[in-house]
Amino acid sequence: MRLRVLPIAVGHGVSTDGSLPRFDLTGAQLKELAHGLYNLLARFEGYRTAMVDWDPESFLDVDDLAELWSEDLSEGTLPGLVIAEHFRTRLPLGPAWVPFSPGYLWLPHEQ
Repeated sequence: MRLRVLPIAVGHGVSTDGSLPRFDLTGAQLKELAHGLYNLLARFEGYRTAMVDWDPESFLDVDDLAELWSEDLSEGTLPGLVIAEHFRTRLPLGPAWVPFSPGYLWLPHEQ
């Protein structure tokens, strides 16, 4: 199962925006939007990976994470990534990972 939230007319003008007027959000508003999406995500269960970002697709496949991003997982350089805790034994998660919600770990963004 995949869930993708794609904000239309928010951001840098992509093809899905069509002719809609674009919302110019401030950095603080974008941060508030991201926090809201993470708060919503924390209420879900059954997913393997998640990330709130403009284009997170390349960081969400567990096999790709293990093969291509293991150093980043260990060093904590993929901020915002949420992983089901049972993948801890398969992926080299470093000390920067913290609990996100029951059964999930998160690499938080720097504040």
